[in-house]
Amino acid sequence: MLPSLALMPYTPLSDAEVIGRVLAGEKQLFELLMRRYNQRLFRTGVAVLGQPAAAEEAMQNAWVKAYMQLGSFAGRASFPTWLTRIMLNECLMDRRHQQRFVDLETASDDEPEPVADVPTPLQTVLNDELREALEAAVQALPDKYRSVFVLREVEGLSVAATAAALQLSEANVKVRLLRAREQLRAQLAGFAPQHAFAFLGAHCTRMVRRVLARLGTLPMPLPRN
Repeated sequence: MLPSLALMPYTPLSDAEVIGRVLAGEKQLFELLMRRYNQRLFRTGVAVLGQPAAAEEAMQNAWVKAYMQLGSFAGRASFPTWLTRIMLNECLMDRRHQQRFVDLETASDDEPEPVADVPTPLQTVLNDELREALEAAVQALPDKYRSVFVLREVEGLSVAATAAALQLSEANVKVRLLRAREQLRAQLAGFAPQHAFAFLGAHCTRMVRRVLARLGTLPMPLPRN
């Protein structure tokens, strides 16, 4: 396995400079490219495959292929665009493989089973992220608003039942529910698609180590003629 490098001295290097130095023999500098673009590849993988685990598997293969093909990078497109194409190809191959596997399993069926109206894996992941954000926002509400919101919106109690349970007037329940919704709307305004599917910190480092372990057994990529 290649040793992980000390990143700070190399961070100002452009992608082209890193690529040139990797092709010149500084194999360990490939880590810089991984750390810069791991999140982009992960999000691409989740978008196509739906499952984070499948996206990570495709990422490993895409990084190895990018390393082996590094000498063919001509710079006509930006490096992240070139890299994303490799990732997309990897994802599409994975999806075709999965489809063939499903086709073989269902080939002997007389009739296809009806498609259930269930969320896709990507929808499930998005729903999970939104649910976690909503739960955190609800927990951050003041007690008097949180109790009304949970009884009315989560448990589905009527206004009258909520008022009786909390010993409030029905008018007070309505006002507090309105205030709770307003605060939740403000807190969830920061939940945006660009914040979803983060691939930073320990996740990024784990991917770097896995790929470096595979690259350690590979020859240097050949420079473009």
